[in-house]
Amino acid sequence: MAQEIREFVVTVPAGTAISVPQVTNISFPERIVRAVSYRVPPGPSGVLGWALTSAGTPVIPIQPSTYIVTDNQAATWELEGYLDSGNWQVTAYNTGVYPHTVYLTFELDLPGSADTQAPPPADTGTGVVGATGTVTTAPPASTGSGVLTPPSDASGPVIATVLAAMIEQMSAAAGG
Repeated sequence: MAQEIREFVVTVPAGTAISVPQVTNISFPERIVRAVSYRVPPGPSGVLGWALTSAGTPVIPIQPSTYIVTDNQAATWELEGYLDSGNWQVTAYNTGVYPHTVYLTFELDLPGSADTQAPPPADTGTGVVGATGTVTTAPPASTGSGVLTPPSDASGPVIATVLAAMIEQMSAAAGG
């Protein structure tokens, strides 16, 4: 859960050309951006386009000169590793005859804050397909030539379980 929520309302006047878009500063102090939600009320019908930018550089969508064009829609983007300086802008156009508005909500954490989840106990973990369990294995044995061999008691069942999980995951990803 985010430590801080910041909301912005950006109204783009009618007749704002794509060639000279409006740039609205929505900066905030340095923060870790966890998610951004937007809402565009009904009405624009394709005449409003907007993008999140930083110092004129596209952030969402990432392609230059590309805009989000929507009508009566809302969504949330979960973000990780995005710009944390707080230097955000909305770059937008409105070729229509009425002003249109984009509502933005940023879910933020303070810099330096870490996830508070406790680490898993030793010898437990999450498998390839998200199954949890306990793994107990002996360290590999050395043959004296620098080659390590796995302990014989762990190899058969563990390898079979991992392979079955990988095959199941690949099959699900392939749609079948």
